[in-house]
Amino acid sequence: MRNSLKILMISLVVLFALSLSTFFVSAGQKVLSVNSGDASTTWFITGEQTLVMNGFDLTTQGLTFPATIDKVSLSVDTAVATTPVDIVIYQDANGGSPVDATVAGQAQATITQSGVFTFTFPTPVNITQPVVWVGFYLPPNFKFLSDKAGTSVLTYWAWTPGGKFDLTKLSTASIFGPSNGTAPVSLNLNGTARITAEISSAGAGVPTIVPVTTALAGSGQIASDPNTDLSPLRVYPPACDTLSWDTADVGISYGGSIEPRCTAIWPGYAPGAPAGYKRMQMYYDITFYGANGQPISGALSIPVTHCIQANPADIDRAIVGIADGAPRSFKILPTLRVGNMVCAEIDHSGGISYFVPG
Repeated sequence: MRNSLKILMISLVVLFALSLSTFFVSAGQKVLSVNSGDASTTWFITGEQTLVMNGFDLTTQGLTFPATIDKVSLSVDTAVATTPVDIVIYQDANGGSPVDATVAGQAQATITQSGVFTFTFPTPVNITQPVVWVGFYLPPNFKFLSDKAGTSVLTYWAWTPGGKFDLTKLSTASIFGPSNGTAPVSLNLNGTARITAEISSAGAGVPTIVPVTTALAGSGQIASDPNTDLSPLRVYPPACDTLSWDTADVGISYGGSIEPRCTAIWPGYAPGAPAGYKRMQMYYDITFYGANGQPISGALSIPVTHCIQANPADIDRAIVGIADGAPRSFKILPTLRVGNMVCAEIDHSGGISYFVPG
């Protein structure tokens, strides 16, 4: 549930598989992230237990207050399972330095492995102020991921040499400041920590039932909420200029450890269309690469949403298909229409195109 597009895609996959007549979405939910790069680097905690936190400006999110945060996430490189981690959400009425921010919610958890650690608060944290900070108080030897872009003033560090400070009062930390190389922290992150949060407007946490039309029996396409957040989508290089992929899937779910690449293939090499369908798009070849630079041959543990910009004449009927196997053959995927695009979850390398019934 990193963004509304992902929420709808997951719902659609379940719907497609079970042929249900309704599906559920969580209205108004947004993912807060200040990560703008796909590449990651590893940072570590040494010496004292240290608070690392990201700041989020809510004034541009279109939220209705009070809002609630129910989940927070941290991309972990190396955990320290023997020491519990404090998780803190602060809110700030005036922005700027969070030294005067107040605690909105606090919890403790044990992080035992690498990957994206997500904590769900038993009771969602109530937010009434325009700026929030989400922090993890990490033990020595803990390693986490940051991106290699963004404004480092949005990731703050806080610690007290030789001991712990009062998390309810950030002013009690001996060392406190941003990670942009300035004193007193004097650490230059050259990016932002991969810390995110999920926030909902007032009254938006309750799932709503959205009726499905006859799309599954007809074109196989379902229309999305018109307010779906498309900001995580990124267009592939010019050769695949009608195909986009979800950067949040790669950046958050995988911590930037995989890379999708696309090549435009001469359509004459495309496998035949499935029975009852006609292929209407250039034939694109998608390959996922791991951190070692080698192609990933098997299925991904978490799919990456891809969206194709369809011809206006086709958009009402267009559905996505992917070709794999030896020899390759297409299969039709659960497809969500988002504006002038059709989107599907892609969990392995292969050829991608869109089709219309006929």
